[in-house]
Amino acid sequence: MGSEADRQAEPSAGASTLVDGHWSDRIPADDRGLTYADGIFRTLTVAADKPIAWRAQYWQLAVDCSALGLQVPAEEDLRADLVKLFADSTGGVARITVTRSGGGRGYAPPADAGIRRIVTASPWPGHAADNQPLDLSISDIALGIQPALAGIKHLGRLEQVIARAACQRAGVADLAMCDAEGWLVCTTMRNLLFVDADGGVTTPALTRAGVAGATRARLLAELGDSVAETDIRPGDLDGFVGAIATNSVTGVRPVTRIGVKHFSQSQAFAERAAVMLARSADA
Repeated sequence: MGSEADRQAEPSAGASTLVDGHWSDRIPADDRGLTYADGIFRTLTVAADKPIAWRAQYWQLAVDCSALGLQVPAEEDLRADLVKLFADSTGGVARITVTRSGGGRGYAPPADAGIRRIVTASPWPGHAADNQPLDLSISDIALGIQPALAGIKHLGRLEQVIARAACQRAGVADLAMCDAEGWLVCTTMRNLLFVDADGGVTTPALTRAGVAGATRARLLAELGDSVAETDIRPGDLDGFVGAIATNSVTGVRPVTRIGVKHFSQSQAFAERAAVMLARSADA
């Protein structure tokens, strides 16, 4: 039957997950990512076995790990995982999850806690190639305010889970989301950027809630000093003529409406942003 090492060296039928570099779809029941959402994750696209915009993705993952006091997985280990997962495919979507291992009862992590590295491969989702503009109502679900976690893609994403379920019930692609104080933050799964009539770009500040996406970070790097990160309420949107929504799987989508505000120049803004992203796709 072979040794345990032999069995871990080859994937089982349909396997698409590596846990600490080994083919597996199981984690211990006391994993702190499961028991306390004590961990982070990032989602990225892969062409063949090459991750797109890897430098930005790894940097954001490292920021997230550091914010929770998690050891940052070695870059070479993650790259090896991606090569193993996508070696025989034309590409798809990878999710990298880092949890705190070591178990233990109670919120305080064990002093000797390590990390668990979980990397999963999925095929391209059907909506990834959908470039249709987004028409966004504002979700009834508000994002909780927690500055210590703002921007971090931690595992406690129940607000987005509930909001995505509302999208499914309503038959809509996405919804805009505000925080508990009414500041516009993001959509259920995307960051937002706005452009004014003079070409100036503004994006919601992520100081109280929200996730700092890698695609958003790439655009901010390209825009440099011409972009402003600031608090925005839905009523402030009259000052903008275009809007886009971004994430690492679907890229850039033009937004035609948020709430009662309609945008007339979102398609041109989306095309401009796509050119910027193309410049950093191989980095």
